[in-house]
Amino acid sequence: MNLSPTQIDKVSEELRSFLRAEARTKKIRKMEPAFYRNIVSALETLTQESESHLKERNISSYIRIKERMDEIERDFKALFQRRFEKIASLSVYDLDSELMSSLTPEEKDFIVVLHNLIQDQYKVLLQREKREEPRAIIQDNVSEEKSPEYAKKTEPEVESVAEPSEENIPEEYVLIMIKGDQPPIAQPDRDYFLHDQDLVYLPSSFAELLLKRGAGVRINI
Repeated sequence: MNLSPTQIDKVSEELRSFLRAEARTKKIRKMEPAFYRNIVSALETLTQESESHLKERNISSYIRIKERMDEIERDFKALFQRRFEKIASLSVYDLDSELMSSLTPEEKDFIVVLHNLIQDQYKVLLQREKREEPRAIIQDNVSEEKSPEYAKKTEPEVESVAEPSEENIPEEYVLIMIKGDQPPIAQPDRDYFLHDQDLVYLPSSFAELLLKRGAGVRINI
């Protein structure tokens, strides 16, 4: 979407305003959902203008537009470093509604993924969740222990079992917030260790089961 010069000025001023605010406080300032998309639109518009001036050999205008683009990109990089440093730090803790309402859709996706990675590592360190070896390797080890005669008898059965292809269809995942600490829950993909206030992406069938039990709340981003 092409922006007018006035709109580009507004985007640039808003960017500098957020940069100053992020530098003054440790809190996350509420940002409009379209903030990043507006910056992209401003840069795309300026890029088109610079290319047009270059074709017309209007070097002075081309240099002016490029300097404007460099200024916006410098401000954006400074804002990104300050803001995402805070977001990364806050992802270690529980994600409350006040924090999530202050973030853009892009930031929400980032902090949820980072929060879940940190929580998984936390559980691994406490040995609440053990890393599993790929199942295919386990099956290969078992087959090597069988006698050649037994392996021959079972080969046709293995081929017949492998015929269905529905397992290859990826299942949709749903983001939910866990309500209350849950006992270990065994699922076909792995065992789940869920705790109060965890934000996790779960297979839709498993998520629906937890929702029906009142053990979770669906989060729409």
